[in-house]
Amino acid sequence: MPVPTIHDVAKKAGVSSATVSHVINDSRPVAPQTRERVFDAISSLGYRRDAIARSLRRSKTGTIGLMISDITNPFFPDVVRGVEDVVYAYGQDCNLILCNTEENGEKERLYLNVLLEKRVDGIVMAPAGGNQNYLRELLAGGFPVVFVDRWIPGIEADAVVVDNVDASYQIVNHLIRLGHRRIALMKARLDSSAIEERVEGYKAALAAAGLEFDPAYVFESHSSIEDGRAAGMRLLGSSPPPTAVFGTNNFVTIGMMNALAQCGLRCPEDLAVVGFDDFPWASAFHPGLTTVAQPGYALGQTAANLLFQRMNNKQAGPAVKKVLPTTLMIRESCGSATVKTTPTALPNAGGYYESLLP
Repeated sequence: MPVPTIHDVAKKAGVSSATVSHVINDSRPVAPQTRERVFDAISSLGYRRDAIARSLRRSKTGTIGLMISDITNPFFPDVVRGVEDVVYAYGQDCNLILCNTEENGEKERLYLNVLLEKRVDGIVMAPAGGNQNYLRELLAGGFPVVFVDRWIPGIEADAVVVDNVDASYQIVNHLIRLGHRRIALMKARLDSSAIEERVEGYKAALAAAGLEFDPAYVFESHSSIEDGRAAGMRLLGSSPPPTAVFGTNNFVTIGMMNALAQCGLRCPEDLAVVGFDDFPWASAFHPGLTTVAQPGYALGQTAANLLFQRMNNKQAGPAVKKVLPTTLMIRESCGSATVKTTPTALPNAGGYYESLLP
């Protein structure tokens, strides 16, 4: 059966092909009765627009690429939803292609080539790290890219992130105020600016309290619950044991809690635990987990809006970094019996601040 064309729709509706085009693209006013006849004809014929031909005429495909680094991480679904809602708001002419790099630089390069072959108009991405000279080349050519959650020092691209240094400082300082002096660090082994900044915040809080940073209290693991559990077992075997631990992402923090349970130890009586990245069931833990909550949805939404502004030439000039606020979700796992939420400090009170990338 032949595929119906715009001319077939025009003939059935009794109008010109130009009128059908105006109705489909909403490019010019068309009388309501005429619009109804056109849509009836489209429905009865099963007409679908030729997206390829249309993109060639417009030099745009209306397609956005989204590359996240770990689809299994509970943090990223909210980011994806934020991007998706912005793309959806732009109408049926805009689509989204989602890629999961699994924190793998080679997979990131492969997916980037796929997206470029699909002629996407721009990309929002959480970079996986590693040698990313291909991104420098892409950005040097003016292709719109916005980093989300993390950024790459030395690569000039727009970025939407949180203040990882300040948030980590705040949560570790909370442990110090509760009386802890031997505070360990569970570090996710990722090539990520976000993780390195969280380590920086941890060290800054120790230094501000006059406490010495001890590399023996740093336990690295891959970003997974099982590896976090294994690192937690090593931590529990250290001497003298720490009285508290800060996990740099939700996987290593959950792994630490599993290690405690496996050893029959109590939290926070035997070890206080705090982490970075809140998740829906954190409050259902016993005890409830004290964490830094990131605005995942707002990160994705802000990154997508910034990308469209770049694509539509509404945002010009040097690359910018938009920094959104986090919230300390203080629950029982840190040893505090009071459950409360506290926004971390930011340079202004306007929800986020913006700066030129260094």
